[in-house]
Amino acid sequence: MSVQTGRRGEDRRSGVLLLGLDIAATSSGWLLTALCLAYVLTALCLHPDQYLRLSESYARPFVFFLPMLLAAGLGLLALTFSRHNPTRFMLDTLRQRWQAATPVVVLFFLGITAFTTLKVTIPQVIPFYADRMLAELDFRLHGTDPWAWAHSVVPEPVSAIIYAAYGYGWLVQWFGTLLFVAFWNSPVRRLRYLWAFALTITLCGTVLATVLSSTGPIFYDEFYGGDRFAGLQIALAGDAHAASVHAYANYLLQTYESGRPELGGGISAMPSMHVAIATLNAFFLSGFGRRWAVAGWCFAALILFGSVYTGWHYAVDGYLSILVVSMLWYLTGRFVLPQVNQDRLEIGLPVPDPAPQ
Repeated sequence: MSVQTGRRGEDRRSGVLLLGLDIAATSSGWLLTALCLAYVLTALCLHPDQYLRLSESYARPFVFFLPMLLAAGLGLLALTFSRHNPTRFMLDTLRQRWQAATPVVVLFFLGITAFTTLKVTIPQVIPFYADRMLAELDFRLHGTDPWAWAHSVVPEPVSAIIYAAYGYGWLVQWFGTLLFVAFWNSPVRRLRYLWAFALTITLCGTVLATVLSSTGPIFYDEFYGGDRFAGLQIALAGDAHAASVHAYANYLLQTYESGRPELGGGISAMPSMHVAIATLNAFFLSGFGRRWAVAGWCFAALILFGSVYTGWHYAVDGYLSILVVSMLWYLTGRFVLPQVNQDRLEIGLPVPDPAPQ
């Protein structure tokens, strides 16, 4: 009886330790929460109807997709670290970490809804204008249109990998990494990632995307006229694996013309959020050792190449994303981590190391 009581007390103490430096338990965490809520309230106040409509649209895939991804991720971790009792590992992880993970998931849901709301309304704030400048800069930097070079070095059969990675692979990595961070028991590094993630969405996905309002090569001729990227359209039309690109491009055009906010809607090229998120995750994975670093940066390079190959982005869209995210990762390491460590000393709680259980 005393042993069980001791274990329960130890579990409660470890739970306090894990939650003690969470996103709302330090001054840095409170500031991050305030930033996220300010971002959400900005979208809600400026475009209440669009925000509420999009929140309904995002609720369904969140309820369906996130639990599936969470179960798959926990199952993989359980088979890796606790093969003798994977079910117990999964249940213990959920029991110990759900209180810390829930605010992260909720803020992510609110934030991604705000992100799409503001993205859809970009052309209303600043009409598309930057594409001529970006296309010319791309050509001058590379001596040719990067999409043309990309299609010349990758044969059509291999393109299936690019389309799959750029679409489904990127989505799984994005959501999967965020879920891992939400349940991670390393509060200091967890908070750094969340800060970098929030700033990436805000600065790259909203501020710079609005200031550099652009459509990307795939929509260039549609919005500016002429046949500047007719060759790209021909290359995509001749690729049997590019059906997903055509389908999504048509979807974006239809939602743009209808003026209705829809799931995943909004046309915006500069900077590339695909490259930004992949770069952020590459920095994050580099903290787990050389193999993870190689995997993360190889995937980021594939996404950068895919952003040009698919026609969604100019190469300079990705270059700016890499530059901005690199600065944000450096700054969060320079300013967020020392502040968290200071708060930790003031609270008097040790920071637990990443552990499988």
